[in-house]
Order: sequence, then structure tokens, then C-alpha cells
Amino acid sequence: MNNPPAFSRRSVLKGFGALAGGAVLAACGSDGGSNSAPKVSDVKPGTLTIMSPTGEITSAQVAAFQKLYPQLKITQINTDPTRLNAMLAAGNPPDLVRDAGTDVTPYIASQGLALNLDSYFEQSTILKESDIMPVNDAWKWDGKQQGQGSRFGIAKDWSQDAMWWYNTEMWSAAGLKPRAADTPVSYDELLTAAKAMTKVSGGKTSQFGLWYVTPDIDRIAAMVATAGGRIISDDLSTVDFSSAEARQALQWIVSAGKEGLGYSVVNPPSDWDGPEMFASKQAMACQGYWFTGFTETTAPAFESKLQFNAAPVLGSTRISPTFGAVGYWIPAKAKNPAASFAWMETYCGGAIAKARIAAGDGLPSLKSLLPLLPQRNAFEKAVVATQHNELNYIKVVQVASPYALNTAINTTLAKDFPRAISGGMSVGALADLLTTDVNAVLAAGKKSLGQ
Repeated sequence: MNNPPAFSRRSVLKGFGALAGGAVLAACGSDGGSNSAPKVSDVKPGTLTIMSPTGEITSAQVAAFQKLYPQLKITQINTDPTRLNAMLAAGNPPDLVRDAGTDVTPYIASQGLALNLDSYFEQSTILKESDIMPVNDAWKWDGKQQGQGSRFGIAKDWSQDAMWWYNTEMWSAAGLKPRAADTPVSYDELLTAAKAMTKVSGGKTSQFGLWYVTPDIDRIAAMVATAGGRIISDDLSTVDFSSAEARQALQWIVSAGKEGLGYSVVNPPSDWDGPEMFASKQAMACQGYWFTGFTETTAPAFESKLQFNAAPVLGSTRISPTFGAVGYWIPAKAKNPAASFAWMETYCGGAIAKARIAAGDGLPSLKSLLPLLPQRNAFEKAVVATQHNELNYIKVVQVASPYALNTAINTTLAKDFPRAISGGMSVGALADLLTTDVNAVLAAGKKSLGQ
């Protein structure tokens, strides 16, 4: 991305990409990761090292965990791709890595970097198979397809990230009719609404009608899926942006940027959607359920102005994906994997999880925790009603590859898109360029594995 903002909520959602895109780390040539079939109860005393963004895990949460496991000391290190690569290559990895399951699972599982957790889940009395939300299929890999096979991680919390919010006062002032929150809008209708709400004076935009539109592979793949298409090949080794559905998605992103309806890769904001929306600089935010808790703690005055809405569709297939399923995986060479899994249980399904979910900070990984979503006022009740209906449309959209991480692919997209947004490149030419450049990234990754 050109001149990216210093802080991006989606970057934090995805842990800033815990693995550097395109790197091949201590590859084991395995399609199923490592599985030593230990016992959940085998928690050895010692230090548990967790790689996670600084500040996300609070001291109170650490204290709560250590009350349950006094034999363990928690050490946190900030998410750092370079450091993680070095630790993995040296055979001395963290005990837990916080990452985005949608993006990394095929990569970490196929290269033997992650521990196969099937035996742990089978024994767990907290993370029971029948209770695990379908979103966690993003952490599954069977050697060929994501969403099937063994589990390699679990989400700590999550959202259906194509859902969106709008400022009802700005919407009404533009003469737009109120929307039914649980009925999906088309992407074309969104552009029309954004045009009505965008305010420009003297060549400067004082109010964007749309959110910050980034050329992200997860979003593009999800848009294409709602039109019945797919970007990545069945063997996950190549992509194709030239289909009618893919070109339609590319056209939408290019149009939004070219017409100045929202911040874009050629005109990035100083911050992410939340602060920009609360500063009345944009009328929409593309954020999931977690935005509820953020609004209540950051800008409670906006609660009466916001409406939470079903994910948009490009075609006629209703899909509401997650772009992260952010949670934890355990490196195959972790020294105390039972302790690592104990953290997963407590933070993703136990006492710590219950407290976080009750605060409205995201959706739970367990079905049994859904009743904890706060409904203390009209704002929360409306949001939860929309969210409960949207759960019917969750789906893992296949886009991640074992040959390159999505962070590497997104870097390529950010490099190419400006040529169509601010340059004279046609969408058709952009589709061809993206296909060529992303396939080069995937081919390099495949070659590095000797395939």
C-alpha cells in the first residue's frame, strides 16, 4: 500500500501477518503438520511465550490464566514476522502465534510449521467439537483444501468482516431511504449511496460516502464468490482475475477509488475506518460485529447514529465471510504444547473468552457462548439481531494457498491497482496484470518447495 496509515484495525485483526509473505520456513514437506498425540493434561511448569500484538492480552487476563495454571509464567513478544521467521528456522519458536486462520492455515499446515491439534481437541472438555462455530473451519487443512481435515488452530474471536455500518444521519440527509438491516445490498447500490453522501468543495473532500476500500485478496475473493465465481485454482497454485465475476469486483474497487467515494490505495487515510467515521469524515465503515464494543468504549454518542447491516453481494449468492478468524496456532517445535493448548482453551473458550465476549468485542468460537453477546440497550439488541441472522451465511471462501501467504499477494495487489485507479490502465488490463503478477508469487513459492 502506498503511504499506509500508521495503524489499521484490519492489520491488528490479522496480527500484521505473523509470517512474512512468501518465506519458506523450516519446511518439513508435510501435508498434515505435526501430531505427537500428547495429553491435554500434560502441562509442564515453565515459561509460555506468546507472540501477539502488544497490548492485546491484558495483565488481568494473564493473572486469570496463571491463577488456573500457577506453574506457568507468561512471556509476551510483539508480533514480528522477521523475528518469527528466525525463531522457526532456529527451531526455537514461540509457544503460541496469534494469526489469521483464513490466510495462513494452508501454508503453516502444509509446510509442517504448525502442530496438528486433533488429539488435543478430541480430549478437550472446553473446546468440544460439537460446540465449535463453523468459522473455525478456516483453521482446517486436509492436504488439498482449506475448511476440511485436521484442525491447526482456533479463533479467539471473530466477525463477519464484509458486514458494514452507516451513519443514519448522513444517510437520511442525502435523501436515501432507510435500509432493512438484515437484507443484503448490492455493491452497485452501495456505490450509488456513496455518491449521494460524498461531499466535495473546492477540490477537497470533506465527507466520503464509502469506507476505506483496499485491494485485499480476501475481499475480492468474497465478492467474486457472491457472484458464483472463484479466483484460485482447485490445486491452489494459480489465480485468474480475468473471469467476468472477477472483473466486476475489480471494476467496483477501481470505480470507488477513481471517483473518490472513499479513501483508497492512492489516497489513504491517516487512520482506519473507526476514527475516520467518528470524526464525521466518512459515512460508512466496513467492519464486523466487533465494532459494537469499539463504538461503546470509544464513541458512545454514535450509538444512536449507526446501523449495522448484512454483507453486500456482487451477484445473487449470499455469503458473509470472515477475513481473519484470528486466533492461535502452536508451532510444531513448541516446547510445552499442552500449556499452549491450555491457553487456547482458557482464552478462546474458557473464563477469559466469556469476559471478552460479554463486552461485545467479537463473536465467540463456541456456540454455547453466543448468549453472552450483550443486549443491554436498544443499540446492542439491534446489532445482535442483525448478527444472529447473518450467522446463517458464514462460509470459508477458498483463497489462501500453501505456496504464498496472503500478505505477499496483497502487497502485489497494492502495487498494481494504482495503475487503474489513477492511471489509464483498463480493468481488463489490470485483471491480466494481477493474474500474471500474483501467479509469479505463487510460482516462486512452489519452486522454493522443490515442486
